[in-house]
Amino acid sequence: MSDTRAQKAGEVCFWIGLMLELLIVIIDKSAYINPLESQLFRLTFLLFCIKIALTKYSTREWITILVFGTIMFASYLVNERDESVRVIAFIAACKGMDIKKVMKVVFWTTLTGCVALMALSVTGIYGDVSVAADYGRGGMETRYTLGMGHPNALHCMLWLLIVLAVYCDADGLKWYYFAAFLAMDFVLYTLTASKTGVIVWALFVAASFVMRYSKKCRESRSVYILGAAIVLGCVVFAMMGSHIENTYDTPDSLMHKLDKLLNGRYQSCYAVEAARLENWKLFASAENAEYFDAGFVRLFYWYGIVPGIIYIGMHFYLIWQSYKEKDYVMLVMIVSFSVYNLMEAHFISVYLLRNYLLVLMGYYWYRPFVDKCRFEGYFWQVRGLLGKA
Repeated sequence: MSDTRAQKAGEVCFWIGLMLELLIVIIDKSAYINPLESQLFRLTFLLFCIKIALTKYSTREWITILVFGTIMFASYLVNERDESVRVIAFIAACKGMDIKKVMKVVFWTTLTGCVALMALSVTGIYGDVSVAADYGRGGMETRYTLGMGHPNALHCMLWLLIVLAVYCDADGLKWYYFAAFLAMDFVLYTLTASKTGVIVWALFVAASFVMRYSKKCRESRSVYILGAAIVLGCVVFAMMGSHIENTYDTPDSLMHKLDKLLNGRYQSCYAVEAARLENWKLFASAENAEYFDAGFVRLFYWYGIVPGIIYIGMHFYLIWQSYKEKDYVMLVMIVSFSVYNLMEAHFISVYLLRNYLLVLMGYYWYRPFVDKCRFEGYFWQVRGLLGKA
């Protein structure tokens, strides 16, 4: 097979795998229980591996893939979570793909899936339009889900559509688009009452608007350093929330008051003994299978310290790349996703295409090798980022 044919065949495998991963996410958001989920995960993994086999990599790129692949395979052997390996295959397989085209496909496929779920629910064919339950605010409430199972899931998925839309066409958006996005957020809040959703949506739109119309902010090192500091602060807060013993039994403690604003999310994860900071392991145990909302805590609880550090490190690497490329939307995505991880665990999941940072990582992981940067180049670029703002 010629190089061109091999490349085309690999790209076909990638697009099929991508579409299947997106379909799995949409099905998960519906009321349908997918009996073929495990088999589909294996199929997408195989498709991404074929794409890797048909893609040219430099020696350094192969070493990078093998190093991180080995680490994540070791994680899989301990905690039996195959998404650790699948994510490496997906990121490696992204080499050579057009990031804008990939994100546009993700947007239109996700939009089509969400519209289909909402249409099925409002027509009474499949799925609930609303759900009455106790959402932790005292008493039964009726909130809208529009076929997505939970009001938070509805708000989250529509917010992510806005994120994708802004990323795909940030420079073409006028000010009134941002105003419309913000209005949509507050209208949706009247249906879902999702505090988390309304906060991160508004944060994303406001920050994107400021960066879009302020060249000084787009090019300021201080802004990117601030973004990195916010990400680090979110991780530190999550560590504190999973560590401070007995603080939740003391109503006057700061963490107790903060967690009360978060509807007791960190009390819930602290109640799981293996999720406490002092019980984190290099690679998490296979018995760590509880679900709770605190995303960063779930990251270390499900996968362990080593995979957790690698995942957090990805955020800082992408912030560095966003500074180099002046990709302000990527910076705002990283920051808003990190804030969301404080309160929800949507991105810490077996579903790869819930987390668009993995797509971005798929584009940026090999850029230093393509640009032929040496270690000394990394050092001076990082030094410049941390220099006087």
